Amino acid sequence: MKTVLEVTDLTKVFGGLEAVKDVNITVKEREIHALIGPNGAGKTTTLSMINGTLAPTAGRIVFRGEDITGLAPHKVALKGMGRTFQNIKQFGTLTVLENLMVGGMSQNNKGGVLHMLLHTKETREMEHRVREKAEYIADEIGMYGLKDEYAENLPYGRQKVLELGRAMMSDPALILLDEPAAGLNPSERAEFVEILQKVYGKGIDLFLIEHNMDVVMNISHRITVLNFGRKIAEGTPSEVANNDDVIEAYLGDRFAKNKKKEGVG
Repeated sequence: MKTVLEVTDLTKVFGGLEAVKDVNITVKEREIHALIGPNGAGKTTTLSMINGTLAPTAGRIVFRGEDITGLAPHKVALKGMGRTFQNIKQFGTLTVLENLMVGGMSQNNKGGVLHMLLHTKETREMEHRVREKAEYIADEIGMYGLKDEYAENLPYGRQKVLELGRAMMSDPALILLDEPAAGLNPSERAEFVEILQKVYGKGIDLFLIEHNMDVVMNISHRITVLNFGRKIAEGTPSEVANNDDVIEAYLGDRFAKNKKKEGVG
């Protein structure tokens, strides 16, 4: 199985504080890989270094065989890596379809802002292609019926799905998801898991941070666990659920007992 993402000795220091220290993660192709741990464990910092939002203090990031360490986020995106954010970053006064189109413009507009403003035949053709793609993605994520609804009017769960749809617009090989199911109720989480599995089924690999263990355990092939900025465990959901260090640092005895009752491990 090929490697899609290789993180080696990744470290981030903020004013003398080691937020992430010597973290190593390997994400294989055709894999859903989760990153879990307590609040403040360094998960979002790790994700931000991977996609270029933060520059690493040390370490190396290789994506699809290419060293992308320190590359700017828009350049990382052009390499085939999408990202969603814990705090939803949408344009509330734009429709669902328009939000999706914004997600596809940077990938298709090779001439820059001035080229777009001139509204040439080429840009009109590009806009038509992006609109068609946005309609296709809206249908894929179950939001075609809401394509003309303003994003600010959507229920929170639908906004989360729209965020995922925007990440899909750039034809990513891998999407990084920062707590995609945060704030969703159990039925919304179940629906979101179905959408994530559908996205994965389309050939897109997923690397997610998530606190909801029902999501993590049901969707992940492999899990990495951080605590105080360091990796303390890695393995299959069953292995992680029964790891004493993970139970002590994060999951707790109640989770382990429940998993044993359900036959995990």
